[in-house]
Amino acid sequence: MNQNKADIIHLGIAEQGKLYALKNNHQEALRHYREALKMVSDHKAHELFAQHYLQCTMESLELSGAYDEVITYCHRLLQVMGPEKPESPFLMRHMAATLERLAVQHLLKKEKEEARKHLERIKNIAGPGIQPLADQLLNWLQRGYTIRPGQIRDAQKKHRYFIVQQDKVKPEIAIDLKNLVTDTSQAL
Repeated sequence: MNQNKADIIHLGIAEQGKLYALKNNHQEALRHYREALKMVSDHKAHELFAQHYLQCTMESLELSGAYDEVITYCHRLLQVMGPEKPESPFLMRHMAATLERLAVQHLLKKEKEEARKHLERIKNIAGPGIQPLADQLLNWLQRGYTIRPGQIRDAQKKHRYFIVQQDKVKPEIAIDLKNLVTDTSQAL
């Protein structure tokens, strides 16, 4: 299978995963994201695909309540990025977004001090205004507020934390794994 055909298939599989996620069927969403990630690896597709599908995976894990799995993913990503502030604005934002996701998981687990540590790191590497959700959560922690999961979800929606959004999904390119032959090299 050539690279363009492989890209079309893993994009379609990931898009179907997003459709499942929007219906709160995160088990099927995760199955689709993982298959898309496997195809990216098998066909040596551009790393940006893997990064995007990994973000989608972490989002479905978070919405499933699998906070520890998301924390593990975030730590792996941060380890790859290294301890220093990236010079590239793109990498800096990626690091800040990963730290924000990590902090949210700790808040959802009611681990305020761990969350505060990651939120303060965001402020140090990115400055205020780059990750508005992180700014708001850190502000709440500094004021000693009790932060409930519903308040976190409302703030996440307000600041467009979730990357899988109804208006960004393209159902016309979605490919359900139920309709795909087992060996994708036979599909085309």
